[in-house]
Order: sequence, then structure tokens, then C-alpha cells
Amino acid sequence: MEEHGNCYATWCSACQHFKPIWSDFSNAVSSKNVKVAAVDIEQYPSLSGRFHVSSLPTIYYVRDGAFRVYDGERSLNALKNYIAHEDWKKTEPMSPYSAPDSFLMSLNSVAFDLSEILRSAYTLLHEQYGWPTWLIYILLGIAIVLVGALIGFVTVVIVDSVMAVISKIFSRADGKNKKGLVEIDAEKLLKSKKQENSTDTSPTAQQTKDEKESSESDESDDSDDKLNTSDVVQEKDEQEEQTTTDQTVRQRRLEK
Repeated sequence: MEEHGNCYATWCSACQHFKPIWSDFSNAVSSKNVKVAAVDIEQYPSLSGRFHVSSLPTIYYVRDGAFRVYDGERSLNALKNYIAHEDWKKTEPMSPYSAPDSFLMSLNSVAFDLSEILRSAYTLLHEQYGWPTWLIYILLGIAIVLVGALIGFVTVVIVDSVMAVISKIFSRADGKNKKGLVEIDAEKLLKSKKQENSTDTSPTAQQTKDEKESSESDESDDSDDKLNTSDVVQEKDEQEEQTTTDQTVRQRRLEK
């Protein structure tokens, strides 16, 4: 959907000159699914703040939610070509924070509404009731302070409520994170204890193996010692037998 909007004022001579051109443009594009509108900012001053009107007439082109300020010629052909030749693509759209549908422009519109209310109140009290200007200013000043205090109080309450909800969400998340960290630390502690137990067990097995090997080596040494001892005894017996034999031979020789 395409929309064209024209902001004008009845006291603006340029707006009055442009009024028939805008009417012809509306009739020319009525069959092309293009909406054309015109707004008197004197009757709707809040729209002047919302659309940030700084010159008259101000023409807006809206397509797919993007606002563009028309800066071309104020002629029927130029307006037609802006749509037919897609000249609107050459115009940069307004930024999201300055667009008429943004939150900031909505606040600006509210400020314009409040100023209009104050102006109407002053006109009513001064012209119809004849109140003096200084008294009206004092009353309006007190009213502005009270309204500002009320708005500030409501804002503080809303901010506190939002912050309380956010802090609860973060505290729950922190609690879950801490619980997860505790579980992880417990698992790490159990793993370290298991590793320590396995480390303590492996040297014991190694010591047992070493003791077995040492005992086997001792037994082999004992057996070797026994073998050596038996060999020595056997040699000694053989030597004694040889000696006895030699003595017997000598005695026989002497007897002869």
C-alpha cells in the first residue's frame, strides 16, 4: 500500500496555491491503489509534532512502513513521476527514531497536545472568565509541576517494577549457574579422588612385584650357594680320599 500525505495550514499562501494541484493528483492516482490525504495542522497540532513539520506544505510518501519526505517539484507531473518512475527510491527513508510512528515522535505529539490544552485553558480563563494573566500563569505553573511530579512518580514505579522482575530473572539464572558449577566441582573432586586411589594402588602392585622378584632372586642365590657348598664338600672329600690313598701307597712301599 502506498500513501501520500500533505500537511498544510489555512494561513499558508503556498499551501493554498498547492491545494488544487494536490486535488488533481489525488484524482489521478485514485485508481492505482494509492491513498492521498491532507491534514490541517491548525486543527491537529499534535500531528505537526509527530511529523516534525518545519515547512509548509510538507509532503510525505509512505511505502511498506517507511516514511520519505518528498523534496521534488510541487507540480502534478512531478508527483505522478515520483510514483510511476519510482523516483521515491532515490529518496532516503527517515530513520527509525525520527519517523512519525516512532516512540520519540509519539512523545513529541503528546507534548504538542499538552501545549494545546494549556493554550485552550488560558484562552478560556482569560477571555471568558476574565481572570488576570498572572493568576492564570501561577495556576498553570502549579498544574504543570503537579503533572510532572505525577508522571515522574509513575515512571519511577514502572522502572522499579521492571527492574525487580529483571533482577529476579537474573538471580534465578545465577542460582542455576552456581548449582551447575557446584555439580561440576563435585564431579571434578570425585575424579581427582579416583585418580589418587588408582595412583596409590599402582605403586603397591609394583612393590609386590618387586618383592616377588627379589625373593625369587634370593632363592636362586640360596640355591646357588647350596650348590657351591656341595661342590666344595665334594672336592674336599675327594682330596681326603686322595690323601688317604697316597698314605696307603707310602706305607706299603715302606713295608717292602
